[in-house]
Amino acid sequence: MSGFITSKSLNLAVADEIASLAVKAAVKNGFKPISVCVMDPHGAEIVTKRMDGCPGMVYPKISFAKANVCVATKASSRAYGNKYLKGSDGPVGPDVFARVLNQISIADGKLAAFQGGVLVRAEETGEIVGSVGVSGAAGDEDEYCALYGIQNSQLGLDSELATEPAEHSCKTLVK
Repeated sequence: MSGFITSKSLNLAVADEIASLAVKAAVKNGFKPISVCVMDPHGAEIVTKRMDGCPGMVYPKISFAKANVCVATKASSRAYGNKYLKGSDGPVGPDVFARVLNQISIADGKLAAFQGGVLVRAEETGEIVGSVGVSGAAGDEDEYCALYGIQNSQLGLDSELATEPAEHSCKTLVK
């Protein structure tokens, strides 16, 4: 059937490898136990992994919300939070803060406005192929783990993967 628009997505093998590598990064660096959620470009969960010792009640939900905000807004969770919670000249006003709270409420609480969610694109085309959300460690550490998983995946797709953000801001890495 021609004429149908299709999109590429991270597959199960790649999603599983990304999640496993994110966990490996947390262990290697001595971060608190994390939960990792890898989604397709439409917001469907492909894989979720939770490390032993990571509280199961909330962190898997937060990792889901971080991954979800990426595909919902086509930006990283850090960028989404920065847009609404910090202006270029400092804190934003109550009207903008109310806007982000309403957006999160409309999405049934399944959006997170803080770092740890990374958008994944096919580098060649720029097409969104999925997202990765990590929760349980500090925010910059969560983001580092997600980026590590994506950037070190060896299974690949038809093209190389690009991330948003492209680089981490973590200052607590083991040297």
